[in-house]
Amino acid sequence: MGRIKLALLFIVGFTVFSCQSKIDLKSDKHLNDLFSDNELKEIEKMINYVDDRVIEITGNKDIEQAYHQLLDKLLQPIDDGYTYLVPFKEEEKYKFLENLDSKVFNEFWTIGRVRKAVYQDSIYEDGYQFLELSISGRYVTDYLERLAEKDDYYKSEKETIKMAGGLAPTTKAWFLKNHTEFDFTIPKNRLWATVFILAIEEPHDKKMERYLNKK
Repeated sequence: MGRIKLALLFIVGFTVFSCQSKIDLKSDKHLNDLFSDNELKEIEKMINYVDDRVIEITGNKDIEQAYHQLLDKLLQPIDDGYTYLVPFKEEEKYKFLENLDSKVFNEFWTIGRVRKAVYQDSIYEDGYQFLELSISGRYVTDYLERLAEKDDYYKSEKETIKMAGGLAPTTKAWFLKNHTEFDFTIPKNRLWATVFILAIEEPHDKKMERYLNKK
């Protein structure tokens, strides 16, 4: 009997954890209308990738709490020679994104390269690469556009992204300070947090160190 109870507790616990962490993108009508089943699976991979890192950093398996905890951490400066927490090692993150279906990647992101980079009183041509939110992909042009019809926050952010050509510093600052207003079990908010966290890049000096080490 004791073993049966233990097994049942394990099953219940596993089910609760699975429900907390897994996100049902098909429950979002706009995502379901705009992206195919295969594309939704690729988007889910992106969310799961961030979920895993959020849980790893915070040590909290309750995904809703974990996202809030990580965003709180991002507000705090860190003492490592740089100014803020970067959730992912950049080379690892780029490798993951480049392995996504290219069509889905292009609906969310663009990868650019700094043409001229100034570092320690020197100028370097054709410098490091950087990740940017695509303002022409379906995520911004179609999905955020649909959310904007009934959601004032996403309406404002869609307009700001278009004007700024990507995620503006004001967007980042506001979201970090007001993330408690969001429920990250809701697909639109979880996806927004995923995009937000993936868009965090290493500081210029750290990028330049890696770039010079490769030369």
